[in-house]
This record gives sequence, C-alpha cells and structure tokens, in this order.
Amino acid sequence: MRHLIYATAAAIAGAAALTADPAQAARSNVAEHTARMLLEASSPRMSNRAPATGELEVAFSPGKAALDLVLRVIESARGQVCVLAYSFTSAPVVRALLAARKRGVAVQIVVDEANNTGDDRSGRARAALSALVNAGADVRVIDVYAIHHDKVLIVDGRTVQTGSFNYSDAAARRNSENVLVNWDNPALAKAYLTHFERNQRQARPYRLSY
Repeated sequence: MRHLIYATAAAIAGAAALTADPAQAARSNVAEHTARMLLEASSPRMSNRAPATGELEVAFSPGKAALDLVLRVIESARGQVCVLAYSFTSAPVVRALLAARKRGVAVQIVVDEANNTGDDRSGRARAALSALVNAGADVRVIDVYAIHHDKVLIVDGRTVQTGSFNYSDAAARRNSENVLVNWDNPALAKAYLTHFERNQRQARPYRLSY
C-alpha cells in the first residue's frame, strides 16, 4: 500500500512539473497533497506506553454526569485545549470553549469535515465552528479518513479526556456513552498530542459560514 501511494505521489508530481496548463497544474498539486496525506495516514505507527500516573475519573450517559465531566476538563484549562471530534454540536461544550478563549486559553480544534459541514442539515455544527473561529480559536476540518472518529480533549499538556462520548446533545441525553479522564498524566498527554498534531497537519482551516 505504501509503495503504491509513493508511486502515485511521484507520478502526480511529475505530471504537475511537465504540464503548461495552470489549471491542470493546480489540480495536480491538490492531488499530490492528498496522496502525501494518505501516505502519512497509512504509515505504520508503534503503540505508545505511558506510566499509570495521575487520577482516573469516569462517567456515563445518558444523564448529566458524562457532559459535566467533559465541561470540568475544559474549565480546568489554563493555557491550551486541543479538541479532536467527530460530531461537534454540543452547545454546552461550545460555551465552555468560548469561555476558555475569554480566559486567554489557546483553543485548537480538528473535526470531521463531512459530518460538520456538508451533512450538517441543522446548521448547528457550522454555527458552533463559526463562533469559535470568531473567538480566535484555531478550527480545522479533516477529510483524509473515512471518518475522523476521535473524541478527545487534551488540556495543558497534562490531562486527557477520551471515550465514546461525541460532543453532541444526543451523546449527553439519549445515547449510552462513556467518558474517561486521566488527570495529570503528561506522558499520556504527549502521546495524544502527537496524534492531534498529525491530524491537525492533515486538516485545513474552517471557512466561516454565515
């Protein structure tokens, strides 16, 4: 698979270099970028180990507990919040992130593009992303994978929230979901930040929708 992607990227790059048609060159550049992103996505990665330090906290939905734990993680941020999301329509989560921006916290978000733009029939996801862009957050959308199914918060390079919980009203009120937080585990946070940074590189800035 990797050899095929290497060959595809090389062929596209060669075509772009040879063509005199600006439009064709632009299309080739886009295709080359996509091929290189697929190469990075398909590259084998070793698993990561982190020491069992800090404190674990878990909550479940439906009910308030899972959402409340997610909100407490965001509210604990003093310097940085990194978000990886599939569904991103939760008004309480958006409000917590906007409050973090008002405290001077750097907020960086990568979300699944299709689920939060083209498939967003209610407009709630686009409104949420637009509000965060206007507040100065770094908001990006990603379409490199079949779906971008991460549900992760990384706070201040120390705390990680993960689990099945989408940042949506359905996850809080109707679904059976779980939220797991490892408070104060920098080694685990570093592993998740590496994953976040890879996906952020593969994503592109969200364009405001009005």
